[in-house]
Amino acid sequence: MPHLSIQGKKLNRVLSATVEITHGDAKEAMQIPIMQFIVTVPTDQDTLLQEWALAPQGPKRWKTVELQTLGRDRTVDLTWTLQKAYVHNLREVEFAPDSGSETDQGTFVEMTIRGTLIHANTDYDGKNVLTVKAGQAEALPS
Repeated sequence: MPHLSIQGKKLNRVLSATVEITHGDAKEAMQIPIMQFIVTVPTDQDTLLQEWALAPQGPKRWKTVELQTLGRDRTVDLTWTLQKAYVHNLREVEFAPDSGSETDQGTFVEMTIRGTLIHANTDYDGKNVLTVKAGQAEALPS
């Protein structure tokens, strides 16, 4: 499972995570690519994600988000960091008993966390929305 932290608070049981970087379409490239994480986590009694999604325009809407993707041996492959991110989309889904496989029971939050420029009056430089740091190579069997 990937590791995800929002403003330093680690989320437990991140079921899936996707990093998307979109430069536009065939007609026109975007000046600033869209950079976002799409994550799925089980719902619990904590309302951190829901309150963040409902935050009004202002300081409470923006958070630093770090996503660590893991290799087969559970070492960190890459660390992705959105310095200034917001909840672009949040969807809560409930799978009732007997609605699917045993692993699909319960309630899940599916959310898109999108990055934005750290400062609105600066030009995009390739690192002021999303940074990526290399992890460790997979260990060889001993």
